[in-house]
Amino acid sequence: MDFVETIEECDLILVGLPINKGTEKEGCDEAPSKIREYFDNFFFSESANNNRILDKGDITEENNFDTTISKIYEKMIEYFKFNKPIITLGGNHSITFPIIRALSRFHEKIGVIHIDAHPDCQIDYLPYGDVIGSIKQIDEVKKIIMLGLRNWSKYEYNYLKEEKIPFIDMNSFMEAGIDYCLKKIKDYVSDCDAIYVTFDIDAIDPAYAPGTGWKEPGGITSRDAIKIVQNLAKLPTIKGFDLVEVNPSLDQNDITSILAAKIVFEFADNLGTK
Repeated sequence: MDFVETIEECDLILVGLPINKGTEKEGCDEAPSKIREYFDNFFFSESANNNRILDKGDITEENNFDTTISKIYEKMIEYFKFNKPIITLGGNHSITFPIIRALSRFHEKIGVIHIDAHPDCQIDYLPYGDVIGSIKQIDEVKKIIMLGLRNWSKYEYNYLKEEKIPFIDMNSFMEAGIDYCLKKIKDYVSDCDAIYVTFDIDAIDPAYAPGTGWKEPGGITSRDAIKIVQNLAKLPTIKGFDLVEVNPSLDQNDITSILAAKIVFEFADNLGTK
C-alpha cells in the first residue's frame, strides 16, 4: 500500500477523527496518530494488492459536541464527492453517525455491517452507546447486520428483536464458523448500492486488544478479525469503513494500536480485489 499526494492518484482516502466527546472514558483522541505510527510495520499486505492511499489528515474536535458532529458531517460530504472508498480512524463510536449521514447524501440503499461486542442501541448512553439507534433513523439505511455481540442490556436485546435487526453473537459465530458467517453477512447486504463497515475494536477479545474502554471477554481473535476485514473489503459496493474505540492510554505495549494498523492496512489493500 502506497501513500500518494493527490486525489487523482489514490484508490482510497484515509481520515482521522480524534474524537473523545460523547463518551465516558477519554483517550480515544490519541488513536489516529498512534495507529498511523505503526503503518510502517507492514511492508506488504497479505493480498499484495498495493492500493494507493491519500491521507487527508485529521478532522479536529471542537469544544461543543454538536459542532464537532456537524463538522464531521460537512467534511465527509466533501470527501464522499470524490467517489472513493473512505477509511476513518476513530475516535469513539459517535463518529459513525455523521459519516453514514454524509454517505446517505449519495446513495439510496445503504447496508451497515456493525462489528462490535455490544449492539450500541442503548438510549441511556447517547451518543456513543446508541450508534445503531441513531443510524436507524437515517432513511437511506435499509439494512443493518451485526457480528461479535456478547454483552447487551435487556432493552437492547428486545430492540434488535422488535426492529428485526439480524445479528451473529459470539456463540453463533463459534458454532457456525467464520466462513458461514461471512457468507450470511455478504448475502444479506448484497442488494445494497452502498455498504459501510463500522468496526469497534472491542469486538476483538481483550487478550488481543486490551486498549479499549470496554473489555469484553470471549471475543473474536486477531486472526479472525483480519480475515473478516479482508473478505468484507472485497464487496463491490463498499464505500466506507471506520475503526473506533482504540484507546492507547489503556493499551499494553501498543499491541491494540499495532493490531488496529494491521486491520486498516488489510482492509485498505483488499479493496477492489476478488
